Amino acid sequence: MFPAIRDAFRGLLAGDAEPISLCLKGYQQPDNFGFDTTVNLEQQKLNRLRSILGGGGPSWSGEQVTDATAMNLSVVWACRRIISESVALMPCQLMREVSGSKEPQIKHPLYTAVHDEPNSDMSDMEWRETQTDQVVSGGNSFSYIVRRGTPDKTAIGFEPIQPGCVRADRNKSKQLVYIVKEGNEQESTYTVVPGKPQDLLHVRGLGGNGIWGYSVIGMARQSLGAAISADKYASRFYASGGRVPYVLERTLPFKNDEMGKQFREDWNRFYGNSDNWHQAPIMEPGMTYKQIGLSPEDAQFIETRQYNIPEICRWFLISPNMVGELSRTLASNAEHLAEQFVKFTLAAWIRRWEKALRRCALTPEEKGKGYYFKHNMDGLLRGDFQTRMAGYATALQNGYLNIDEVRDLEDRNALPDGSGQAYHIQLNQATVPGTGEPMAAEKGILAKGSGGTSNGN
Repeated sequence: MFPAIRDAFRGLLAGDAEPISLCLKGYQQPDNFGFDTTVNLEQQKLNRLRSILGGGGPSWSGEQVTDATAMNLSVVWACRRIISESVALMPCQLMREVSGSKEPQIKHPLYTAVHDEPNSDMSDMEWRETQTDQVVSGGNSFSYIVRRGTPDKTAIGFEPIQPGCVRADRNKSKQLVYIVKEGNEQESTYTVVPGKPQDLLHVRGLGGNGIWGYSVIGMARQSLGAAISADKYASRFYASGGRVPYVLERTLPFKNDEMGKQFREDWNRFYGNSDNWHQAPIMEPGMTYKQIGLSPEDAQFIETRQYNIPEICRWFLISPNMVGELSRTLASNAEHLAEQFVKFTLAAWIRRWEKALRRCALTPEEKGKGYYFKHNMDGLLRGDFQTRMAGYATALQNGYLNIDEVRDLEDRNALPDGSGQAYHIQLNQATVPGTGEPMAAEKGILAKGSGGTSNGN
């Protein structure tokens, strides 16, 4: 058994004469129960035990919030999907900076691992999409780093690990230690030793101790529980034919409990489901139908469900328009909202990825040689055609880009014979080579223009 679970069980059962039950049946809620009060000791143990077993903690709404139940909410699915897919869509490259020159290291095996295939079973997008989803929702993602057996220990690939199989701790020497337990395999311990290559790639989200990220699903338990409860109410409301809660009053009691039970079963069979909602109920003499509770309008049911969307989006730092909630999105601000998503949401996840890859995947020697990782975010920041053309024109006129570089940004081939490699400035579109002198092809044109110029005197 996983030591953490084993120790947790021992702690829960310590001092108890009998094992505690996982069933809540028969549990009486105290009269002074409230969201800010503490439930009894046995209930606390039940809640913690459920969490240990992966059942999720209870929310104030009474719903158990787990990764699976949270993913049943369309807004959670959309938030996780748009972040993980957007991060995975951006190409990641292994770069090297030497004497101010930055070049992609295409021949390095780690370039292929992050840009094309981290292993034989997954593409780079599938791997990074999966890992990003895990860290976005659970706060942590892990992968084994496959290294060469040669002394240089160069990383050549990655194998993903389920986050639930890994725990992090510090040993007596204060070194970071990862304990991995997958299925029935023996535990494996990986110690992070300064100056030596690491064995695991760990991408962390926001966390309190710097070595373990918070689970967003766990932290957002109350918001998610309220949304799950609202969805359940909607489903049950329509399943019951759109009837609000009601009671049936009788002036005379049933002769015995069996008759009352039979009446309830017959009533539910004929009128308690959506298939028979259109049939008018036949009331017995002395029986009155009385509505209780609030109607969906009075309970602001639609408003509640609409509120849940931005409430959950806040946990993922996403604007609601990115998940299809367009009630407050205008044509004039849609592009700016998309830019904000890239700058304030994706940029942080991209930075985490780049730093985690450098910290874990590169050897100390490679770090010293100027290797680093970089994502190309240009594709997500591209504007519409008119905006791009205006930007290119400004860059060309001011010598910031040449024609070949602009064509490359538009996925077009360079001009033949190197004719698109020259840089120009606005004054007569003169060439600006590194020496400050015109190129040979332009000297004749400039000389001819100068000789034929007249000031009219």
